[in-house]
Amino acid sequence: MTSPTPGHAPVASPSGGPAADGVRLRVRLYAGAAAAAGTEEDVVDVLAGEAGAVPDVDDLRRALARRHPALAPVLEVATVLVGEVAAGPHDPVVVGPQLAGAPLPVVDVLPPFAGG
Repeated sequence: MTSPTPGHAPVASPSGGPAADGVRLRVRLYAGAAAAAGTEEDVVDVLAGEAGAVPDVDDLRRALARRHPALAPVLEVATVLVGEVAAGPHDPVVVGPQLAGAPLPVVDVLPPFAGG
């Protein structure tokens, strides 16, 4: 496997080969997102859309939609929390360095909800 981008753990590419520009995330899904995906939690490898880039929220949305196609429409309107803070489409999906053996970074996917 090639050396990781500084601060990011390497993950395999979809073809099984090495991918230096990616991260493995623990993704927690809530409410309608969990229902659409059929699970409340998943571990997802997210590759950057551009070589040398850090994976961002849009890259995560694409990875989740490929893994759970029924989740795609929910992801279009869901809020993604990175480090417990709402993240925009081009914000990185990891905050701080990722060290080998450390727990996976957690990202939360919250669909819109109503109520009081």
